[in-house]
Amino acid sequence: AGLQIGDSVDDFQSLDSPAKEFLTITHDPEGNIVRIFYRQEGLPNDEKTQAKLVNRICNKYGRVTPCYSALSEIESNDKQFLRFFHLYRDDNETQELRARIRRTKAFSLTPDLTVEIDLMDSAYAKALREQKATASDLIDF
Repeated sequence: AGLQIGDSVDDFQSLDSPAKEFLTITHDPEGNIVRIFYRQEGLPNDEKTQAKLVNRICNKYGRVTPCYSALSEIESNDKQFLRFFHLYRDDNETQELRARIRRTKAFSLTPDLTVEIDLMDSAYAKALREQKATASDLIDF
C-alpha cells in the first residue's frame, strides 16, 4: 500500500491508494505508525481466488511451508482449503507480519474469504501480547 512502520499519520492521510479503504493504522504518541492492519472481506471462495491470494502473499513475503500446504489443499480433489496463516519476522526482528486467509463465516453454505495482513512494530506487538496476558489474568472465574 506504500506505507511502512515508522511513517507518520500524515503519510497515511495523504496516501492515494485503492487499498486505503481496507487499512486501519495505530500510531504512537508522536504520530508514528506502529501497526498497519489490512482486512478485505467478501472475496470469492473459489480455487482461482484462493490460489491467487496465497501466491500473492507468499511471493511478497516469502515462500514458507504453509504456502506449499495451502496450495496443495487448493489443488487437491480430496482436501478442502480452509485457511492460510503465517507469522513472518524481518531479519532484525524489528517488525512482524501476520498473514491470514480464512473463511469469513465458518458455517455458511457459500462462505466467502477474508484476507488479513497485520504488520506491527515488534516492540508494539510484544506490549500488546503482554497486555492481553495481563487482561486474561484479571478474569476471575
